[in-house]
Amino acid sequence: MSSYVHGGTDDREVARLEKQADFTASFTFATLELEPGLRVLDLATGVGAMATRLLRAFPGIHLAGVDLSQAQLTAARRNHPELPVVRGDGTRLPFADATFDRVHCSWLLEHVPSPAVVLKDVRRVLCPGGFCQFIEVDNATFGTTPACPAVTEVMRRLNEAQLRGGGDPFVGQRLEGHLATAGFERVEVERHPLIGNSNEPRFFRAFVDEFVEIFEGLDESLGLEALPLIERAISELRGLTELRYTPVIARGWR
Repeated sequence: MSSYVHGGTDDREVARLEKQADFTASFTFATLELEPGLRVLDLATGVGAMATRLLRAFPGIHLAGVDLSQAQLTAARRNHPELPVVRGDGTRLPFADATFDRVHCSWLLEHVPSPAVVLKDVRRVLCPGGFCQFIEVDNATFGTTPACPAVTEVMRRLNEAQLRGGGDPFVGQRLEGHLATAGFERVEVERHPLIGNSNEPRFFRAFVDEFVEIFEGLDESLGLEALPLIERAISELRGLTELRYTPVIARGWR
């Protein structure tokens, strides 16, 4: 189901995902409306990073995580033994109809060839009146000041690698359509512009670090011959005066 471009589940990737979860949660949890007692599925739970943040932010929810990657689930069970996680394919979720009040998912649909198929099964496991929330990429929104030739080339190669693998690095642009195709009659889409610069130094450093760590893990998907380019791109990122990116948050109600 998935074409993952960020390499294997080694210690570096686990650490990146844990750090990314803190960054993502800071601007996505506000719209989840999770009350104690609600049944919540963390789809594509991976190493358990976002699921752990969900439990911390919303005590009293009944949470389950599901992922296709056995390697990532092994890391989740090792690092977060309190999490109930199972292995499953997002196109055929191992749950009965109308099991969950909410489905949360971050950064999955960019990696799958048929997002609407995943979303159709998400709708199946949602209770009537429940909703799913997906945060996804739109790499067309990536921008830097000053212009960075090596960064631009790495992003181009990353986008091409995802497209070759059947993924979509611009899936945020198509989320509304995918949710409608899957049968969600009510859909809300929010574009969340992120701008990092000297006005907020702490956020700026964290924002740059997100892309630095993504680039550091691209040696497997782009090939070892790309390492000099990746190193130049990381140097350019460290010298930016501004970084811009707009992820997309979409909710669909059953």
